[in-house]
Amino acid sequence: MWLKSASSNNGDEFPAKDIEYLLELIGKSIDEADEFLSELDIRLDEINKLPGDLEKLEALRNALEIIYQKDEGKEKFRVITNTMLNLYEASKPEIFEMGWQNEKFKPLKYLNDLMNNNVDDEKLDRAKARMQALLDTSVSSEKPEDNSDPSGKKSGNYLIHEFKVIDLSKVDVEELRKEIHKAQYKAIEIDDMKEFIQKMLQIMINKNTTRISFSERFKNIIDQYNAGGSENEDYYEQLLQLIEDMKNEDKRAETEGLTEEELEMFDLLIKDRKLTKEEEQKVKLAAKNLYKKLTEEKQNLFVVDWYKDEQASTTVKDAIISSLDADLPQSFDKEAFDSKINLLLNHFVDMSVQHYGWLGETA
Repeated sequence: MWLKSASSNNGDEFPAKDIEYLLELIGKSIDEADEFLSELDIRLDEINKLPGDLEKLEALRNALEIIYQKDEGKEKFRVITNTMLNLYEASKPEIFEMGWQNEKFKPLKYLNDLMNNNVDDEKLDRAKARMQALLDTSVSSEKPEDNSDPSGKKSGNYLIHEFKVIDLSKVDVEELRKEIHKAQYKAIEIDDMKEFIQKMLQIMINKNTTRISFSERFKNIIDQYNAGGSENEDYYEQLLQLIEDMKNEDKRAETEGLTEEELEMFDLLIKDRKLTKEEEQKVKLAAKNLYKKLTEEKQNLFVVDWYKDEQASTTVKDAIISSLDADLPQSFDKEAFDSKINLLLNHFVDMSVQHYGWLGETA
């Protein structure tokens, strides 16, 4: 890509300003952005010829909507225009003194400002606000530690997010569907919804690693759409269905009669296993008792850097073995039993190394 020529061979910026060269690079970046937009049937020349500012602004809003329809295109355009603006900043003040002008620079800068929220646009702001209002119904300013029942147990349906509490059950998928259906700038509003989904997914996965399948599903939905494999309406519906399924998943610990921590152990134990209802109940008991044992003995078992010490690791492994051996159903033969022991042990190592969950801070 020509942009690489803007730096020296070792990747450092040129020590001296070559204003003529900078102007040449700005021109090339404008041409590249213009070519990109032309491929989307967006003509900057035609936008500039519109009679009034209101018409031009509306055309740029519509252009942004088209740019936002595909993630790859959106990010490519952002990179091109960010580079253009960085070069422009680097050329000051000489660029003013030389009277440099390019009629395509201003609309490109405005589109970049819209993408980076550097400018207020009343129409787009209202559109985003409608989507945000629907998503924010799930957000409470109540502190997480205040969400408890009389026994002192924290409620299972609340997730921590940016120092607020998110109750996913309050996300109204039907209202989201109605908003998307009537939205003028669908791709822009959908972009906000996708960002919300990503945050929700990260929180849910942090609480239960087996939920990674939801993240993979989200990626597949996006990839298929970006590749042209699904129509707009189908794409929107897949995202809405994902949110609905995530809501159900968020309630599953309560439905199963488990805490979030116990549910994660339960999910790890039943992974790739076909069990009867009776066997599932036994695995639930196994998960409950294992979590109880490990938390009660946490200070002795999970000493600092326990996973680096063979003896300490063996002690943790033996604790897992003794607990599960007492509760798991007979259908877990030796091979399956050993596999689950190693799976859980590796999981606890990951928790300790990455400092998350109930093993985030070991003794």
